[in-house]
Amino acid sequence: MKIIIYAIVSLTLLAGIALPQEVIITDFPLGVGGSVNKELFQPYLPGLQAIADSLHKYPLARAIVTGGSDGNQYRESHDAKNPSLALGRAHILRNLLIKEFGVDSTQIIIQSKDAPEKGSQYRYAGVRIDMELNDFNARLEKVENRPPVEKHFTEVRETAGDMMENLGLQFGIGLSSSPFGGIPTASGILTWKRFIYAEGIVGHTFWNSSYDFQGLDLDTRRRLVGGNLIVFPYKNIPVGILGGWIHIEEISQTYYEYVKLSEGPLFGLRAYPFKFLSITGAYNPSMERNVDDTKSRAKNGRFLLAVSSHLAFGGAR
Repeated sequence: MKIIIYAIVSLTLLAGIALPQEVIITDFPLGVGGSVNKELFQPYLPGLQAIADSLHKYPLARAIVTGGSDGNQYRESHDAKNPSLALGRAHILRNLLIKEFGVDSTQIIIQSKDAPEKGSQYRYAGVRIDMELNDFNARLEKVENRPPVEKHFTEVRETAGDMMENLGLQFGIGLSSSPFGGIPTASGILTWKRFIYAEGIVGHTFWNSSYDFQGLDLDTRRRLVGGNLIVFPYKNIPVGILGGWIHIEEISQTYYEYVKLSEGPLFGLRAYPFKFLSITGAYNPSMERNVDDTKSRAKNGRFLLAVSSHLAFGGAR
């Protein structure tokens, strides 16, 4: 009789030891869900091996794998990524248990948790043992009745981002046409939700041209300064409406005074055929004047074309 009592107590103690088995792997990299460096799992391998041993010993036990994500927001192209990141972290741990430790896939249940707080401790994947010895058919029915995985994606409610998240910067270098010839340009752009672009642009040639002034051949260079406001009304169409002002001079290197001057508004379009490249075409009804003229002249049939390569930082839509 004592032997039976001791056996029952021993089994109870063993079940009590197995019950709280859990491993939580934290510090997943920001923005990473489906793949991660293997070194992240190295400290947790003994605990995962113990969980796998328990699952092999108890075929009716379940391993509940949970993937977690924090409150960082990713909304480029109107896409909320956190639920998919949480699910991806759970799947990579599930695959590790199956491939490296030989766990039966029917013993694993996947779930995800999306925390509102920010921090690496919320970017995790964890596994725990559920030792409830339900019959196998009941457990399979429970798994089959879980909500479809797609709900992780379709039921996400987008939240408004803060001000700094919506602000972005772009820096560009390119080439612009002008009434006096081509001018290399540099630009800085402040963006808001990738919807409104406020741009400052400067340009200067680094080669000499020439201008005849009263029989004197002057070496000249061109310079440009201007500002534009571009609005992209449709998020899926990378073409924006541009309005601005531009001032262009051809400068005598001897006297450092302009010999040609053009100034006026811009009305046109800017297109981004690629994220890093923009093409601008604009109507420029400017006023133009030469140094030897007493009056300026209206140039109402003038168009300018510019091409620029950009490097962007931040900004969400």
